[in-house]
Amino acid sequence: MVIKKGNTPPKLAPVMEEPAKKKPKFEGGDGSSNQDLEILQENLLNECLCGISEANLRKSFRGMGADGEDSGEYWTTAVAKWSRDRVLQFVSCIQLVCEIAIKQNSRGLLCSRIGDVCDVLVRNEEGLVDQLIELSSHNDPFICFAAGRALSALFLLGKTNIDQLWLDRLTDNILYSTPNSMAFSLDAIKRVIEWKDEEEHPLEVRRPDDRPVANCRLISITDPDCTDSSPVKCLCIKALELKWPAIVTRFENLIASHDSKSEESTIVTFLDLWEAIISVKANLSVSDTKPFYSHLNQFLLILNSRVGPVIWKHTLSLFNEVLCYGSTLALQDILAEEPCGLAHLIVRSIKDWRLLESLPYRGGSGRFGGGSGDGNKPLLQKMVLLVLKAVAVTVKETRCESSSDSSLGSEAEDADADMAVIERSIKEVLRQLDNCVKTLLPFHPETPLAQWVVHLFSDQDDALVEGMVCCLDVATGLCYRPGASLDLRHSLSPSVTFVQFLRTVSHDPDVLLDLLISNETCFLLYLLRLLKFVRHNRSDFIMQCGFDVDSTMKVFKDLRSAIDRLVAKDLFPYNINPVLRLLQQCEQV
Repeated sequence: MVIKKGNTPPKLAPVMEEPAKKKPKFEGGDGSSNQDLEILQENLLNECLCGISEANLRKSFRGMGADGEDSGEYWTTAVAKWSRDRVLQFVSCIQLVCEIAIKQNSRGLLCSRIGDVCDVLVRNEEGLVDQLIELSSHNDPFICFAAGRALSALFLLGKTNIDQLWLDRLTDNILYSTPNSMAFSLDAIKRVIEWKDEEEHPLEVRRPDDRPVANCRLISITDPDCTDSSPVKCLCIKALELKWPAIVTRFENLIASHDSKSEESTIVTFLDLWEAIISVKANLSVSDTKPFYSHLNQFLLILNSRVGPVIWKHTLSLFNEVLCYGSTLALQDILAEEPCGLAHLIVRSIKDWRLLESLPYRGGSGRFGGGSGDGNKPLLQKMVLLVLKAVAVTVKETRCESSSDSSLGSEAEDADADMAVIERSIKEVLRQLDNCVKTLLPFHPETPLAQWVVHLFSDQDDALVEGMVCCLDVATGLCYRPGASLDLRHSLSPSVTFVQFLRTVSHDPDVLLDLLISNETCFLLYLLRLLKFVRHNRSDFIMQCGFDVDSTMKVFKDLRSAIDRLVAKDLFPYNINPVLRLLQQCEQV
């Protein structure tokens, strides 16, 4: 929504009432009523406020005196003093009206009455934003949560009409307030950063002449930037950046000393916000996110057996987002310094400092998280995926440097020596990883990593495919060069991984086709590199397939036929010809 510059923001007309008649109470004591907010909500659910009377609309945003009497003010000055139900209804209405306005803006048609109310909200003439922020210290966690959601929706609606003082108050909350107030600010900012300016689902799209309800007075929105949330995201990022080192230090100390669930929940919210900032899904620029990479190593170093599994899990999720191998790093010719530095530290932490032995798999401390129970498999999956990513990034970085030096004679020999050193380190890291997994899960001692990695991630398509890409890239980067370790080649065999993957999906080519069409995994990248590997290592592939070679070749053939049919009907969502050519070549193996 675009604020109508130069115009006085619309206010709701006063309501004439009989002076001798006592006004009804809307909170406190027996017989309290929130009918005005219920009417407001009912109309908002129809995405139109044109049918609501001026009296009810004005009453919904009107304050109450200490005795429960209507204060006569347009905006309340004491939201926190209302009853719990009214506060929750009120802030929920704020969130709802803002999100409806955002949705209608994306359609290009906005209910004029909703637009008027939102103009007043965004201008904050009566300090409503300040009151929402004050609710961060409310002793009811549901009110804190709802107020934070309302605040983030208002920020998304306001875009650049955000007062820096509001952002300062939020960041000061993170630095100096109680865990509950910290969580309020973190969650409000996180929700803004995670917001996606997506088009509506086809089943929800309205025709241009559709109205929310009959007789709704619509106004046309012509500003092409009205649905772009990037400006408010950047404002939030810049506000955090100024205080980020101090914020990181506070949470480092909190992790080391926390002793309550509320503190743990606040730490988790902070880690989730950090992940959201770095995530490629946030669609933020590299320059905006770069300052938030500088303190990552500190959080890896504080992971130990005294840190609980919940914090471990969210910290590993953050690191996995930094090392977004399948979606980003695997496709880059030159890797950035920050993910490479984190990958190096992960490799060293496992190889030299036995990080895996601190993993609280069963909620206890000691070697591999000693304790009772079935164990935390999702935590183990995140740890394994992170190790595979760190190894893949380290190998890719070394190979990129070797390629740039390959024409320089003596430098090429140095590059080979570097690869040999990297190979020894990677071999030790993968040995420890293999030992950890087999200590915690009932895999046969002789099962190679290339095989158990498929079993471990069989319930997570995205992690499975990314893990297979990592194993494939490490194998092709290290194991198929002169003098490479045969043990490492056996442990990471891409052929074994693919054969086990086909067994897991019952050799169904439709599963592979679905993965190719979907954008939820990096299966296209995996299949392209796997087929190139098969083309260059035919004898190794046939030998590893063993009794499965015929069924594997049939999958290649059936997949190519299925793709051909879709291409003939112009139904494939992208150019799949490179895969088709490789499939045809591999069928001849």
